[in-house]
Amino acid sequence: MKLSSCAAIVGMVLAVTVSPVHALMAGQAPDTPALRVDAIGPVSPWRATVSVVVGTAAYSGVVIAPRYVLTAAHVVGGASPQDVRAVLNLAPGSQTSIAAESIVRFSSASFPYDDLAVIRLQSPVPAEVLIHPVREAPLQTGQEVTLVGHGASGNGDVGVSVTGSSSVRRVGRNVIDAIRDTTDDSGRTSAFFLFDFDGPSGNGFLGAGTLGNAVETGAAGGDSGSPVFADIDGATWLVGLTTFVASTAQGVPVDYRFGTLGGGMVLSHPRFLEWLRTVTGNTLVTTPVDTVDTDVPLPPWSLGALAAALAAALMHTRHASGTGGRRS
Repeated sequence: MKLSSCAAIVGMVLAVTVSPVHALMAGQAPDTPALRVDAIGPVSPWRATVSVVVGTAAYSGVVIAPRYVLTAAHVVGGASPQDVRAVLNLAPGSQTSIAAESIVRFSSASFPYDDLAVIRLQSPVPAEVLIHPVREAPLQTGQEVTLVGHGASGNGDVGVSVTGSSSVRRVGRNVIDAIRDTTDDSGRTSAFFLFDFDGPSGNGFLGAGTLGNAVETGAAGGDSGSPVFADIDGATWLVGLTTFVASTAQGVPVDYRFGTLGGGMVLSHPRFLEWLRTVTGNTLVTTPVDTVDTDVPLPPWSLGALAAALAAALMHTRHASGTGGRRS
């Protein structure tokens, strides 16, 4: 099918099939959901991605300030703070759970429009949580992004086969194919990004080529509220929040296979930025941080290597000094 008007077709598709988003999908075999699992631990760059547990149901969210987690408004719905908690995975086999103190939903949130909510935690997250800044510059089409979430998974040619878990974080990549301000003819507007889940080869529904079977990721139970990151100007930024998926055929249920569309909220939208600053008491992180963890202990084998390197450098310096050599 040739797309003569991508925006018009996307608007038509989303108008009839938008659904809350649930999982991060892998490609077809030999790629597997297990290969998309993030190495949980203090050195993971994605440790600010958390599981938002509402009652007994687990979704996703992201830390945007020491006491604040951003997620989708439809995730928390009408839940009371006492029924919500953020679960952080900072070390293998170990979880940190922090209860919600309060929840603020965007005033005009109505799925899929303005689908944002901020959870204030009863205590700050641990210091080792790396909080990536929210990017204030507009998100551009063609931008390659990283999707991170706690939802279910499966292969793109089969569908969902693995349930989500608050202790399993998955990572994959995609490309922003479109930026839209509406998804239907309701007259409402917001700030949406869109991407498609391309197969191992060829172009997807929205026209862009695949990133490859082992890289391309689609959104699919539990990833509602999952963050979207982009590497721009030497820093990793939080640029969006995944909130929905859509089928490309009218009347066909979303099956999370290759061809499924995904999308969510563009956080650089002025209304969203102003709200995030206000809700977080101006503690929203918007400045790049150093991603090198200077407080992470070196493995035992590296201490010997470091000592040997320092000794060699010292001997070289002494030799250069004794023979009239020049030190830089």
